[in-house]
Amino acid sequence: MGPTFRILTVLLLALSWHSVHAQRFSIESPLLKTTTSVVIEPIGNVTAATSVYYLTDGAKLLDAGYLERLKALHGAGKIPAAYYVFVGTVDETDGIDQRNRYFFCNPDYLSFFEKEVLPRVEKTIGKTLEPTQRGLIGISFGGLNAAWFAAKSEAFTQYALLSPVTYPCNELGAAISFSTNTALNIYISTGTNDAETYAEPLRRLFEGKGYRVHFEKTKGGHDFENWAGQLETLFRFFRVGHP
Repeated sequence: MGPTFRILTVLLLALSWHSVHAQRFSIESPLLKTTTSVVIEPIGNVTAATSVYYLTDGAKLLDAGYLERLKALHGAGKIPAAYYVFVGTVDETDGIDQRNRYFFCNPDYLSFFEKEVLPRVEKTIGKTLEPTQRGLIGISFGGLNAAWFAAKSEAFTQYALLSPVTYPCNELGAAISFSTNTALNIYISTGTNDAETYAEPLRRLFEGKGYRVHFEKTKGGHDFENWAGQLETLFRFFRVGHP
């Protein structure tokens, strides 16, 4: 083995390590005038993976043990190898949670995702992806945000709306009805002790657009345990709908 070959091997190993290890950074956003935390967690053999799944309310989901749940599901062969990206809502400069401002059909938050989050994440992992390779998962008001993105953004084709609560955004229905997006895959859920009145109208709107929709009604409530219990189901739905 010559010195040139050894150098190339070391470089390739270094690049591989960089691409498959967790990355944590902050984005100082000119659009939002806040500083947002982003955590990229590779699960499984991501060197060949072609999907990135974004989870809003990222810090809360990490605190609730979702990373461990995702790793366990992958270890059991129930979810795909992929990059899972947890996007926070707390402004790191002052500690104020901005989720209501971000999630209530905010065009600036949409631009923040498209212009600041996606390019930074894909530069970090060294992959340029197509919309069919990106998914967005939101809980509660994050489900409202995911519905808004489904109507307004062309950056994703996979969406999961877990217990969506939509009353803060009166324009959502019209935005979905007049959207020019096609071929979306949308998972919507509610529970027997959940905000049921918001999920069913969304289901009808998205089905009326001809999208591939899965509607899940659980026995749970409006809580992290109920949503965590749906991870296997929603990723199975995503996987079947992936080109």
